[in-house]
Amino acid sequence: MARPRSKLFACPVDVALSVIQGKWKPAILWSLAGGARRFRDFQAALPQVAHKVLSEQLRQLERDGVILRREREGADGGPDYVLTDFGRSLRPALNALARWGKAHHRKLGAQYVLGNAGDLGRDGTDGGAAKLPV
Repeated sequence: MARPRSKLFACPVDVALSVIQGKWKPAILWSLAGGARRFRDFQAALPQVAHKVLSEQLRQLERDGVILRREREGADGGPDYVLTDFGRSLRPALNALARWGKAHHRKLGAQYVLGNAGDLGRDGTDGGAAKLPV
């Protein structure tokens, strides 16, 4: 369940951005659009993020009700992370931000660090695979 927010916001966009604010949260959410991920999957996709920072951002997204940490059973046990229904409701906004980023990344001198399937490539293209299903 999302934690209630008691702070004042300037506009609705500010409220939405407060949920995904954080250097690695957008990349975490983008990665989860492809399905469940384990901590090591995030580490492999984002080698430049420190273990502590990744843990903190995952906990914040979980506390806000955007993702769910599930304990897995079996030989491969351990937790994984998935988007909640609330988290999946961010998909249209993330898709719109991704389209804007792809259209303007060169103008901004941006390069992409993500390399797993469904993520944007270095040139900002994805062959259509990066769109999150709505």
